[in-house]
Amino acid sequence: MGELWNRLTARQKRLFPWLALLLVVGSGLLLLQPSSPREAAGVPIQERPAEVPAGLEDSLARELTDILNAMLGGRRCAVFVTMDRGAKINVAQNVTEEVRTGPEGIVERRLTSTPVLLRSDAERREMPLVLEQIEPQVRGVLVVVDADPSAELRLAIAQAVATALQLPMYRIEVVFKQ
Repeated sequence: MGELWNRLTARQKRLFPWLALLLVVGSGLLLLQPSSPREAAGVPIQERPAEVPAGLEDSLARELTDILNAMLGGRRCAVFVTMDRGAKINVAQNVTEEVRTGPEGIVERRLTSTPVLLRSDAERREMPLVLEQIEPQVRGVLVVVDADPSAELRLAIAQAVATALQLPMYRIEVVFKQ
């Protein structure tokens, strides 16, 4: 190092401490920078099934219970909601097909797919390009009512649930406590 220092000119020797200070400050800024997680950066599959969000069934059941209890004039019913499947996300893919012919005429095909990523320079993260997002669907609803059995009341409750969840009537069951 001493040999290198002796070969520097006086101007270069004066510039050296400033460069060292700049290096220390730059590396300090890089270390103090908050890191952001890269969301789904390494997901090379086209459709990724997601789980039903925790509590979605419960929150739908609570909301329906509140609506029906307000309709019935008191806490007189319980609601159970069943979800059909979780949400699905369809991610755009870059697909590359490579075809090789071997020495004996054997053809080898290799498909490679990688997700299309969108980079956000402002947030310093990458996100996959989502083509389609399918929300979870309600499979069925069971309503237990603490009241005297009545066909009119049963129809009114079933219609209220069908309207609230946009479900066909055959997916809704209203039963009375006996």
